[in-house]
Amino acid sequence: MNKEICTCTPLRRLTRKMTLLYDHHLQPNELTITQYSLISRIGRRGPIANITLAADMGMDRSTLSRALKPLTTAGWIETVDLPEEELLDKRSFALQLTAAGRIKLEEARPNWRRAQDEIDRQLGPKLSREIMDVIQDAYSRLQDL
Repeated sequence: MNKEICTCTPLRRLTRKMTLLYDHHLQPNELTITQYSLISRIGRRGPIANITLAADMGMDRSTLSRALKPLTTAGWIETVDLPEEELLDKRSFALQLTAAGRIKLEEARPNWRRAQDEIDRQLGPKLSREIMDVIQDAYSRLQDL
């Protein structure tokens, strides 16, 4: 492989393009794709420990805290105590959707689906599936970094 080729640059260019598409579709819901992903994950897994959520999202704890702040301020996410046996450290706590957060997620889901359908339509089902497989494989191989 040519040592002058950077894997990160084209991958980031692709993710920026996809992010713009998702953000465009989620704009009526006043959400970004990152925010939608957070409320969706918390909705599926909540209450979920902040440390577990950060790991699931591939974020460090401080990045997660910054991303959660507007969602908490909007009243869509709340913190709750973890059972003592689940405490990972003194800074761990759980997150869950509020009733307003569940409503926000349900309102935004059709727009997320439209974005996903547009990507699938433009890429085609074969390429969409191949990209997901490659992403999953690459991410699992880089877990130790």
